[in-house]
Amino acid sequence: MRFLQSFRALTMSLVMLANSAALFGGDQDFTLTNKTGFVISSLYAAPLKDRMWGNDILGEDEMSSGKSLDITFTGYGGKCRFDLMVKDQDDNEYTVEDINLCEIHKITFTYKGKTLYWAAE
Repeated sequence: MRFLQSFRALTMSLVMLANSAALFGGDQDFTLTNKTGFVISSLYAAPLKDRMWGNDILGEDEMSSGKSLDITFTGYGGKCRFDLMVKDQDDNEYTVEDINLCEIHKITFTYKGKTLYWAAE
């Protein structure tokens, strides 16, 4: 009987832990579509207003205009709101701010008048 009570308590704890992870865990993965007219050579993410960009998410890859790419990254815990920075093939930098990657999972970048814009799909 004592084993059964312990098993039930453990099961309930695991269920509560899984539910809290679903509520507070950050699933920041997203699909990026490049409709800028230029090649994106680098992509960086940082928690909102942090600007500690870290490593290039694309690594050795580049992203041609008209292409889409699934972006997967980890190490941010439950943080959801991010700034993103891209570099083009000429090393020009463009930043977009305050994207909630826990709610938005498809992003399209466009470019007009020397400004990078983003839209959620």
